[in-house]
Amino acid sequence: MNFRVLAGMPTSETEMVLAARFDELTSADLVAVRSTTAALIDAAGEFPELDVVLIHQDLGPAPVFDAIRDLSHRHPQLAILLVSSAMDPETFTGAMEAGARGVLAADSGIAELENRIVRAADWSRTLRRHLESASLDLPASGVRGRVLAISGAKGGVGTTTCAVHLAFTAAAAGRVVCLVDLDLQTGDLPAFLNLRHRRSIGDLAGSGDEITPGMLSETLYVDPRGPHVLLAPEHGERGEDVTARVARRVLTALRSRYELVVVDCGATMNDATAMAVELADRSVVTVTPDVPALRGAQRLMAMWERLQIRSHQDVYTLVTRHSRKNEIQPDFLRQLLDTKVLRTPVPASYRGLEPGENNGDPTKVTDEGLRKAFSRLAAELDLLSPPAQGGNGKGGAPTPPSGLAGLRAVAETNPSTRDVSGFLNASVSDPGRIGTGGGRDPGGHGGFGG
Repeated sequence: MNFRVLAGMPTSETEMVLAARFDELTSADLVAVRSTTAALIDAAGEFPELDVVLIHQDLGPAPVFDAIRDLSHRHPQLAILLVSSAMDPETFTGAMEAGARGVLAADSGIAELENRIVRAADWSRTLRRHLESASLDLPASGVRGRVLAISGAKGGVGTTTCAVHLAFTAAAAGRVVCLVDLDLQTGDLPAFLNLRHRRSIGDLAGSGDEITPGMLSETLYVDPRGPHVLLAPEHGERGEDVTARVARRVLTALRSRYELVVVDCGATMNDATAMAVELADRSVVTVTPDVPALRGAQRLMAMWERLQIRSHQDVYTLVTRHSRKNEIQPDFLRQLLDTKVLRTPVPASYRGLEPGENNGDPTKVTDEGLRKAFSRLAAELDLLSPPAQGGNGKGGAPTPPSGLAGLRAVAETNPSTRDVSGFLNASVSDPGRIGTGGGRDPGGHGGFGG
């Protein structure tokens, strides 16, 4: 297959020159040309198996070095070549510091153009193979990895925030981590991580009984900051394609290649999240210290028990937005829920989370209280050490019937809901609404010559 090249050129004249030269190349194809830096950055995420990006020094409106820096951060496997009429040391230095692989003279001939593209593309494909190997090979220990499922008692309790920071904490400790977004209708990991990726778990729905390393490599986003990421579908309606069977196949494939798989199940229950909770080595429910969240946690865990997915005694509760001024403290919450409450709560430090969430970069959270909390939580959940043996989930319990109809049927055979607190009414008035509550609301061309 020929090398695939994307170009950012400022004028129609330079585009025509570039297109004419590519017509004479035998080893590379020009897949698209964009006339602005923003359009070029967007296009880099749209074309599969892209090898090289050519970006002209006069491309705007953003400064060209800023555009190179952004591209290299989002797509570290791409080889970026700056096309410039000024071949001086300052241009070379600026391009290299921004992340370009080299500088190509704007008046380069066909032979020089092909030679530079071939060398850059070879580097790109070598790096891509290295990244795929790092993400898809069995862990060095040769054992099956752990699966951690994190569910929200209701929307807005910090489920995704906790999943992201626990995944980053484990990755920083040297674990090979994959972060999976199973909040299929309202998941928004791209906003938390400032990433753009064209593929999602929905693309694996029709993969058959076997998910190969190649399928995963085309679907996963390799985040250079730490964990690799498998996104929820961009369009919520496609979440219906991810059935319990698909979730089982995907998580089994990931478990065999990663030391740790962190699954964000969101605040809604469906076939896929039920399967994730059943397969998980550890299941965590995030709650805030207030009655609505506690009622939501009771309803969720009671539903898991009725459907024989997981016992409430085999669930960890994680308290978020903790303050000593709260009326409900973790010890009292432990008595109410009759479950294992993690010793370390996440402090109510809204301002401390802002740098990470507003910039889409969890590593920018510098609040010492938050950093220590997530480190201690990761240690409590045993996420920092290599897996000692293959994970088997909770095991033993039968898989619920497939489809939401199956979930409803089991729920209707045992409509009672245990109320461990004595005053929280956790009854489910309409089992047919499983999976519909809670959660967050859904939310040109250029040229080549000088």
